Amino acid sequence: MSNVVKMTDTLEMVGFIKTNGTACRFVSLVCDTPVVKLKVGCPFYGVRKIARKIGLINANYNTSVRKRIAEKLGVELKDAEYENGEVWYKHILTSDNKPLPLVVNKKKDDGKYYIQYFPHKSTHKYTLANGEEINEELLVPYFYKQSDRPDFKPCVISLDLANIRQFKASGIVIEMPDFEEAEAILAD
Repeated sequence: MSNVVKMTDTLEMVGFIKTNGTACRFVSLVCDTPVVKLKVGCPFYGVRKIARKIGLINANYNTSVRKRIAEKLGVELKDAEYENGEVWYKHILTSDNKPLPLVVNKKKDDGKYYIQYFPHKSTHKYTLANGEEINEELLVPYFYKQSDRPDFKPCVISLDLANIRQFKASGIVIEMPDFEEAEAILAD
C-alpha cells in the first residue's frame, strides 16, 4: 500500500526527489502543462495538456545510447563510443557528486526545477482555459513539427516540477493541490 503525502510547494517535491536517491526506477506522473508552442493564429487560447506518464528516472543516457549503437553495429558495449553533446541544463548532485534526476537551467537561475525521465507510456487529453476538453485533431495543425531524433538516441523529457500534480515513486504518492482536477479530466 502506498503512502499519500499532500504537498503544496515544488520545493517540497525537490526534497523528496533528493531523498529518493539515484537508483534507476520507474515513476508515475500526472501532469497539467500549458501548451505554449503553438503556431500564430491558433484560435484555442490557454490550451493545457493533462497527462498520465510512466517512465524511468536515473537511467544513464550515455550507456543507453552506447547500447543502441552496439546493437545496431553488432559490436560489444565496450566497443561502442558516444560523447554527450551540449545541453541546456545541469544536474543537481548528491553530496557524493552523483547526478539526481533533477535538473535546472544552467544559464539562468529562474528557480525552476525539472524532473528528467525516459518516457515509457503516456496517455493525455487537451483542455481549454475554461476546462472544456478539446479534440487533439483540432490542435494538430497548430503544433510545430518535431525534429527527428536519430534512432540510437532515446527520448528524454525534462518536465517542470510546477506542472506535476501527482508523483509516485518508491511506494510514496505525492499529490499537489490540483491533483483531483487533473485526475477527473483523465478519468472521463
